[in-house]
Amino acid sequence: MRVLFFTNPLAVRLRPLLPLARSLRDQGHEVAVSTAVTMRDLLEPEGFELMLFGATSDEVSAEVSRRAGTDVLFLPAEDLVAEYFAGARIDLLADEAADRAGAWAPDLVVAEYCDLIGPLIAQALDVPCAVVSTGPSPSSGTLDAMADKVAGRYVERGLQPPSRVPWGRWLLDLCPPSLHPQGWTPPLQRVALRADFVGEAAIPPGPPFASAGERPRVLLGPGTATGASLGLEAVLRSLDSLGIEVAAAAGWRTAAGLACDTYQDYAAEGLSAASSLEGMSAVLHDGSAEMTFAAAARGIPAVVLPASPEQQLRAQAVEAAGAGLALRPGHPEPALITEGIGRLLGDARFTDAARRIGREMAGMPTATEVGRWLVAAVSRKRQPRPPSGRS
Repeated sequence: MRVLFFTNPLAVRLRPLLPLARSLRDQGHEVAVSTAVTMRDLLEPEGFELMLFGATSDEVSAEVSRRAGTDVLFLPAEDLVAEYFAGARIDLLADEAADRAGAWAPDLVVAEYCDLIGPLIAQALDVPCAVVSTGPSPSSGTLDAMADKVAGRYVERGLQPPSRVPWGRWLLDLCPPSLHPQGWTPPLQRVALRADFVGEAAIPPGPPFASAGERPRVLLGPGTATGASLGLEAVLRSLDSLGIEVAAAAGWRTAAGLACDTYQDYAAEGLSAASSLEGMSAVLHDGSAEMTFAAAARGIPAVVLPASPEQQLRAQAVEAAGAGLALRPGHPEPALITEGIGRLLGDARFTDAARRIGREMAGMPTATEVGRWLVAAVSRKRQPRPPSGRS
């Protein structure tokens, strides 16, 4: 079988697709990835066939700014999301994508949630489409705006406009049930897919608190909201009052004369943010899919300092599930971070909730299981039952 993946040219959107793409490749299927050339370094080691062309994320942003007559930073979130993903990006890429995909002739298209080119190409080629979600999903208003914006792009190509976004046959959902809003209804047939951003399955959560005589360990995770806007030294000075050990991932500014002698620079040691979670009692991160799910899989509560609207949704979901605290976007005082970390370490209910989410993730189907199911679903006239995972 031939499977064509579509993604926006951003590592945070590409990485969630990789475990499924690897599993299909390892099962002997042909896998190709369509995105911009800026993703070459991340993709070339994987050995997939690459369709690298078209506008980069910066070029799409510039086009949105040109159309709006203002910098994208000043656009309302709903308008920005709709114009970027469902307007400008479609206009700049869809026709060339259709030509290249048609020549490659996929049997299945897989697209990440905010890539609306993949579903359009799937309809044009009359092949099924699966959408990978790192939920929780955007607001209904944002989704309606995207559906309205993309409708004309379908009509002008002689296609049937989707009644909703995302459009496709299946929703491959990395988000565990506890992080979805109460009453949430999947827009497509939901197939759970275990998040795996570090080349390993979600692991059973271990004990988060330090043993007797040991100090809790806290990771300062990556992300522009944390590392770029806050000075590491100021944060360490504040955290030192908690009597904890602190480690920092990539993105934090180093400084001379660090206030905390237990500080460990994981970035300098070449460790990824997700792998450096091992042994941590709590984490501060920006709400990226990778850090949100990596922490949850290990039962580690989090203080979340989001920057983008999508990160804010995850931050709010973590807080609503009782597995952490959401800080307001911006430039918080280090004291607010210290207060949040202190609350996580002082109240076992946060850890209990994080462990509950970790158990949910451990029971979700793996990329290998979902890959096999997709092949069977595409190949057979009668669709098999979705994989159930294991508890």
